[in-house]
This record gives sequence, C-alpha cells and structure tokens, in this order.
Amino acid sequence: MVLTSDLHNDYYYSLQEAQIRKLRQSLESWKEIVLQTKSVFIWEKNWHPTALIGGSTITFTLLWLLDPSILTILSLFGLCFTICDYLIPSIATSLFKPEKWTARKDKELEELCTNVILYKAKLELTWASYYKMKITNRKMYFLVTVITLSSLAWIGCTFNNLFLAYVLVSFLLLLPGMEHNGIIAKWSNYAHNFISEFVKQAKTKVGQQKKDD
Repeated sequence: MVLTSDLHNDYYYSLQEAQIRKLRQSLESWKEIVLQTKSVFIWEKNWHPTALIGGSTITFTLLWLLDPSILTILSLFGLCFTICDYLIPSIATSLFKPEKWTARKDKELEELCTNVILYKAKLELTWASYYKMKITNRKMYFLVTVITLSSLAWIGCTFNNLFLAYVLVSFLLLLPGMEHNGIIAKWSNYAHNFISEFVKQAKTKVGQQKKDD
C-alpha cells in the first residue's frame, strides 16, 4: 500500500513537472512581458492596484456607453488577443535583448510557472472534493449546491449583469496582489475567528437555555 502511494505521488509530481515545463515553453516568447505584467499584478509599486482598477473601470465604462452585443464583445476581445499574440512577441524581441535575461529573471519565471500549476492543482482538488461530497455526504452536497445556486440566482436578478461582470473582473485582477500582500490570509483569519466566536456564543446560549429549562 505504501509503495502504491509512493508511485502515485511520483506520477503526480512528474505530471506537474511536465505541466510546468510545457507552460514555460509556451511563455518563452512572452517571458519579459510576463514578468513585467506579474510585477503589476502583485503590486510591486503603490500605483499598480489603482492602474488595475482604472483599466477595468475604463473598459466597462466604454462597454456601458457603447452597449455592444455579446457577440461583438467576444469578437473584439478575440481580435485584440490575436493581434497582441502576433505583434507583442516581435516587439518584445526587439526591445528586450537576450543578453539582458538574467538568472534572477529565469528563476522568477520558473517560480511563476510553478505557482500557476500549483493553483491549477488546488482548484482541481477543490472541485474533486466537492464532487466527492456527492457520494460521501449527499445531504451536505445538496445543501451547499442549493444555497450557492439560489444565492447566485438572487444576485443575478438583483444586480445589473455588466456591473456584476465589472465587480468579478476587478476582483480577479486584484486577487494576485491581495494574496501576495497577505490581505486574503488576513480576511480569512478574520472570517474564521468571527465564525468560531459566533458558533461558540450560540453553543453557550443553547447550553444556558437547557440549564434554565
């Protein structure tokens, strides 16, 4: 059994290593741009989060004013991505000379690729755990699914779709910086302590009521 577990871990580790290498190869022509973009997303300078929110706000303001169809929006984003994919690597090659690529940058790119694959693995494990709950704890699976979908349906009926998209995109843009600067961990600890204290007080009240009865 231990040998089987070790083989499984080795296979999983080898699979992750292969994914990291594949991701790095795909980013080879973008590596300088990727590192510059990463510095913005993790807020290396104080104005970076403002720039992210400003860019998101301008984009969604234009979408609100122009009011294009979904097909037009998808086509425009696809067009922008195609043009950037064609032009930016050539521009980056002329702007950033190969001799300026240092060992520190190489290590930074390796860490970035590793973190992306690890986060992908965490999402897959989270989804697998949720799906496994359908077998191990059907009541909890049903309760979580119904509450989540009902909440999303209520939010979708209450707020404008474009506003919801703006909030979601802005949050995703700020998420790497919030995690890098410890904001996510701080909020998580606060929420955990709040829930623990709430449950503790509820148990105390229930115990007190039983004593009174």
